Amino acid sequence: MSTTQLYRAHLADGGVRRVRVRVEGGARYVEGDRYPLDVPVAEAVAAHGRSRGWAVVSVSTPLAPR
Repeated sequence: MSTTQLYRAHLADGGVRRVRVRVEGGARYVEGDRYPLDVPVAEAVAAHGRSRGWAVVSVSTPLAPR
């Protein structure tokens, strides 16, 4: 079973990106990039952002489902 949640990545330039985080099969996937579960969500989202050239300064708690 997998669970998916949306987080907000707050960027240094004042922008905000919504990022989908899924936990499945003992791993965490941030928009498809795989991270071990022992890596905290904020660190995984920041690493994902760095790989795309984003300067992530903080990560918000999960967004409520619509």
